Amino acid sequence: MKLVIWCFSFSVVFGAFCQAAELTREQVIALIDKANQNPPSLKNRDLSGLDLSGIDFKRADLFSANLNRCNLDSTILHDANLNRAQIRHATLRNADISKASLYAVFMENTDMTGANLSGSRIIGVLNSVNLTGSDLTGANMGADMTNQGMAPARVEITNAILKDANLTRANLIHAKLSYSQLQGAKLNQANLQWADLSGANLKNADVTKADFRHAELNSANLGKVIGFDMAIGLKK
Repeated sequence: MKLVIWCFSFSVVFGAFCQAAELTREQVIALIDKANQNPPSLKNRDLSGLDLSGIDFKRADLFSANLNRCNLDSTILHDANLNRAQIRHATLRNADISKASLYAVFMENTDMTGANLSGSRIIGVLNSVNLTGSDLTGANMGADMTNQGMAPARVEITNAILKDANLTRANLIHAKLSYSQLQGAKLNQANLQWADLSGANLKNADVTKADFRHAELNSANLGKVIGFDMAIGLKK
């Protein structure tokens, strides 16, 4: 009885960590196979803690799914709906998340080393994520100015690791990137207007034709950046 009471109290405070996933890995694969050529529906499902590595989700609907602590390494989530999904303390190393929708997503402390997020729409909380060597080419992470009543309405990637990440042509208008590590990142033609880069480290980053107008760069490290003179809004 004491164990049950303690587990209930812990779940209330820490987000139902005592609750097991409602499906097994095998059941997830069977559900995907049953959908045949249609995008499988896994919306609102609790898949927390599962090893889902290497699975092709075939444009799945994962709206509001609980993927906390999941192993999603090398998964294919291309064109998937991950709006409002919870993906905290998970791993998505080398995952294909290209052209996916991640609106109001929560991904704190998640490892996305080498992940492909090119062309994706990302609005949400990605604080303390690891995006080392990831591909964010053309990703749309700009603030949603039409839904300011919804939270979050912009992307927050504070205290994150984006070393050697490819952010070429990424939309980062109003993005919060404070204290993030962007050493060696490719920011060619990225739109960083009104972005918060305070305390960020951009040493050796390529900022050729990047737009920094109105960006917050207080205490940011801009040492040895490439293309400084070709960036918009940067002043020596």
